[in-house]
Amino acid sequence: MSSPEVKCRVCKQERERYDEIDGASGVLPVFHDSTQEPGKYYYGVRVATGSQKGAGTKDTAVYITLIGDKASSGKVGISSWLKALKGSCKRRTFDNLIVESDDDLGQVLVVGIGNEKKWFAGSEAPWYVDFVMVHNFQSSQNEEFPVYHWIGDGDYVTCTAHTTTLKDVSNNPILVQQREAQIAQQRQGYSWLKFPDLGMPSGFDDGGKNGHKANIPADEEFERVKLLDFTGNALKAAAAVGIKTKFTTLDSLHAYEKLATTMRTPEVKLYELNRWATDVEFGRQMLNGVNPVVIRKISSLPDNFPVTDDMLKGLLCGTLKQEMKAGRVYLCDLKALDGLPLREGYYAGAPLCLLYVNGIDQLVPIAIQLKQKPGKDNPIFLPTDGRMDWLLAKMYYKSASMQFHQVATHYLSCHAAMEVYAMGTMRNLPDPHPIYKLLRPNFRYTMAINTRARATLIADGGIIDQAFAIGGEGRRELMRRGGTIYDIHWTNIKRNTKERGVDDPKTLPGYYYRDDGLKLWDAMESYVRDIVNDFYKDDAAVRGDGELQKWANDIHTNGFPGYYGAKDGHGFPKQIVSKETLIELCTLIMFTGSAQHAAVNFGQYNYYGYVPNAPCGLRRPPPAKKGADYQDILESLPDKTTSIKSVAITFSLSQFSPDEIFLGNFPAERFTELRVKRHTQPRFQKALDNITGDIDTRNKTLDVPYKLLLPSRVPNSITI
Repeated sequence: MSSPEVKCRVCKQERERYDEIDGASGVLPVFHDSTQEPGKYYYGVRVATGSQKGAGTKDTAVYITLIGDKASSGKVGISSWLKALKGSCKRRTFDNLIVESDDDLGQVLVVGIGNEKKWFAGSEAPWYVDFVMVHNFQSSQNEEFPVYHWIGDGDYVTCTAHTTTLKDVSNNPILVQQREAQIAQQRQGYSWLKFPDLGMPSGFDDGGKNGHKANIPADEEFERVKLLDFTGNALKAAAAVGIKTKFTTLDSLHAYEKLATTMRTPEVKLYELNRWATDVEFGRQMLNGVNPVVIRKISSLPDNFPVTDDMLKGLLCGTLKQEMKAGRVYLCDLKALDGLPLREGYYAGAPLCLLYVNGIDQLVPIAIQLKQKPGKDNPIFLPTDGRMDWLLAKMYYKSASMQFHQVATHYLSCHAAMEVYAMGTMRNLPDPHPIYKLLRPNFRYTMAINTRARATLIADGGIIDQAFAIGGEGRRELMRRGGTIYDIHWTNIKRNTKERGVDDPKTLPGYYYRDDGLKLWDAMESYVRDIVNDFYKDDAAVRGDGELQKWANDIHTNGFPGYYGAKDGHGFPKQIVSKETLIELCTLIMFTGSAQHAAVNFGQYNYYGYVPNAPCGLRRPPPAKKGADYQDILESLPDKTTSIKSVAITFSLSQFSPDEIFLGNFPAERFTELRVKRHTQPRFQKALDNITGDIDTRNKTLDVPYKLLLPSRVPNSITI
């Protein structure tokens, strides 16, 4: 920074644990008791080491710098070899220093935290700093500098005390330089990796190491508790695959029931009383399962789905035309799977399913066609057909839905999109920026889990290739198709439910994903609006924020490039011209990384753990005629190894982490402004509490409670 450097030293140092004092802020007792020499200048400094495991360091080369508007302290060592032997900078502790200076630093504007580069191997693990407090003895002023970074060997991080846009500090060269230096540094550490062959959104370039820790920035990597849990779940799943493959025989539906309880007992026991086989359960899963975003209201049938009134005789209250006009007929169309190359020995249709809200307000399937092109060898299956014919048709539909769900609904719409938003934020918005502080909690662990997913889950020869019908080129082609049609507003629940015609509870009751999701969207939107209004006076302030405009352009151009005829941006604007647009985009990002991902991920073991309910692939082609029996059902189900792998992976994907941070929790206090900490965030938390109460009350009346969007079960970010 541009302030001249003056001589400083630590004249007093003490350590306290978090739980030994009241609160993290305020003036420390040691600051009051200090003897001050005339002609010297004194600054009290509190350095807070994080509370997570592995946050502390014994490294003797850690230091701080105080950069004031008159002078800079230079490097001030926090540790000494003697203190290192006692455990310098332990986790969950404050290191309290008195810094003595020969000259007046003035108002401290920037604090730097660093770790000298060592020449020897085996240096300490990174050190995590929550914040730094600075007390200016001359002015009696306290300032809190949020840090919330891992600081490794050779790292140097700077932070400022206040939340500001670039325009707010444009007349202060020290603060402008701090922002520019931080962004330049982060752009070096966060490079785009593009996927033109797969046509999907860009991600973090880890140097081709496929998630190897050394290539992921420490701020994005799993922390110790998460890493141990993630590894443990993977080992547990692998062990289950090995043991069950050797000792399991899947020769009846009851055997699949036993397999479903291998890892744990699902909350939704689909196998009890053959719940999974009922039409009411099928309809419930279209609304409240893990792929609740395909269903849409229709006013006419697609030309390739020739359902007639004669076929539906006795199933409707009126004619098909009358019921469509009344808004009671819905369609699920999985045409994206049409003609996909499939894994050898496995099959998947590209089905269309017609659903109807009956006279007692239950959504039920009334017709299923398993392939897109109608014909004699592609019959339309009906509830009035033989029981096994109808059951097999529903199994083929849900098997196809599972393929689409994992690639498009889950990975592309949530994982890949959130990685783009995280990359754009880290590359363009410095720590003091209000939008950085607003969105940063929603990116925790996302790059770490995605780089691992690209190495194991969706990689060539990975889990999907081993366990799903679309494995291999089918997976790649479905990614291309999904990436081509993807739009960021797929996860804008307000826009998306309206566009699909499913936003009215009167015509489509029991759609709890919609009901709970819209409440969460509104709560998030209100919170975002409060933050945006705090820091942007009007639309001109948004347009004039150069950092924000670079953020939008980077996401539009580099994050969501257009492949295979798609347009750049996939709905994300190249420029942000109004507060309303900014509010909607930030709400969308928050919702996608928290509620949307929770809705489509954490119920997987409930619905995919019992393989017959949604097979990961089927060993027979979609039936060309009717007349199936029980044996046809068993022989169509995936083989033992494939079934066990699918159960194991859906178990792993459905687990919360022990260090999960759920919606409405802000352990990292990036906003230092009292109006945010005492009013805006508590207001958001109160709204979430009210939503929890509404959901709990409703769930008491349901046969199958819908818990996926309970705020206490919605992590802030994608961590699995």
